Amino acid sequence: MMINSLQFKMKLLLAAAVVIVTLEGGVPVSGVSAEKAVLSKGGSDYNKVEAPLLKPIWSTSVAILDKGSEDLAVTAIAENGKVFALQPSHKIVALNASTGTKLWEFGSELAPLFTYNNGMIYGMTKTGALYAITEAGKKSWTTPISFSSADSVQKIGTTLYVTQSEQLAAVDAATGKLKWKIAEDKNNTIGSTHIMETDDVLIRQYIQQGAITVGLMVAYDARTGKKLWAYSRQNSPLAIKEGLLYSITSLEMLDDDPINRKIKVSVFNLKSGEIKGERLYRWTDSENTDGVFRSGGAYGSAFLDGDDLYVFQGSKLAKYDFWNYKVDAKPIQQWNQGLYDGIYPLNQVYQQRMFYTENRTGTLSALKLMNGQILHFNQGENPVVRTDIYGNTVYTGQSDGLFHAYDLMTMKPIFTVNTGSRDFAPTLKTGGTLVIQTGGKLLAIKLPSYLK
Repeated sequence: MMINSLQFKMKLLLAAAVVIVTLEGGVPVSGVSAEKAVLSKGGSDYNKVEAPLLKPIWSTSVAILDKGSEDLAVTAIAENGKVFALQPSHKIVALNASTGTKLWEFGSELAPLFTYNNGMIYGMTKTGALYAITEAGKKSWTTPISFSSADSVQKIGTTLYVTQSEQLAAVDAATGKLKWKIAEDKNNTIGSTHIMETDDVLIRQYIQQGAITVGLMVAYDARTGKKLWAYSRQNSPLAIKEGLLYSITSLEMLDDDPINRKIKVSVFNLKSGEIKGERLYRWTDSENTDGVFRSGGAYGSAFLDGDDLYVFQGSKLAKYDFWNYKVDAKPIQQWNQGLYDGIYPLNQVYQQRMFYTENRTGTLSALKLMNGQILHFNQGENPVVRTDIYGNTVYTGQSDGLFHAYDLMTMKPIFTVNTGSRDFAPTLKTGGTLVIQTGGKLLAIKLPSYLK
């Protein structure tokens, strides 16, 4: 009997099936299938930013910073159509911002700390000397002050102030002559970079360590460096006007009433430090229902913007007329903050918006002061590690190396740059050139004409 080709193929398939369902020892199995996950579900929508991809018009390397020194270091400045950058060789180079063409270079063994003011560059060497050069790259003077770990150089009036932890030096900006140098007790104070000078009185803020950490405000004679007065539990001045200094007093562990809350502003005579009065801005925290006392930030802090004192009161944001204080006066305006855990105010009002940041993702949110609307900017594909605003444009660097530009008003993306690095320092801008500081490099971007 002849077997046609179809019948022959069927017999082969059946024989193969017998082999598949028996093991070497003759133990039958029911079949083989892929391993199944215990749980499988989709996640949230992927927020991909759709925007034109721009490429840098030029790039250059900058000095590599020691780990942990990034916050206070300065390796690049953009001014007057130029970029001044600290090279890996620790020389400063000046570049044409539009083309990247080198204009000049200066120095050796310079520290990653310098500043620009009115056509002059002031900075520190790695050995602790302060130097001054012109915008054209010509040396003006050098003064040794033995600050090899300086954390700020600031020009106020005709004086350069250099801070290094608890130490402080004053140098004449024109001649480089050292005026004076002082130091507070390094055992319980850490100096901040917050300084201001008014009427020959210099105010510097310190952090005082003890049972709790609080602010220490110190006043010096700006001409001699002599200490005039000091107060613990005081924050940097809100304002100085007509010989009076206004500063928020820290009340932690003195008045931690979770219901009846207040911001205390102390008023001092600028010259003598004599206490001339106090102001109390009170509110009732009816939202404290979980037994957790929250203090600071959105739950009890304040800042001054012009004549307006903004007080963050937990569920509410309140505005007071600072220069027309009345005891127990009501706010002239209030808004619902719409808070949730991880939201912190940035103490910045811009374009009639109060800005906040989300601690986990780094994204912005804003409260529109015109109508109380809360805007949540769901920016980008990954957490934001750097945000800068110039004009009406928000620039963000993400942890995946993508750098995005958005319209501040609409939050629509404008362009994207793939930097290849997850580290970002402050974004710089001069004229029509944006300079991204990332991964030990400067990347220059030619901005669209309407953003210049």
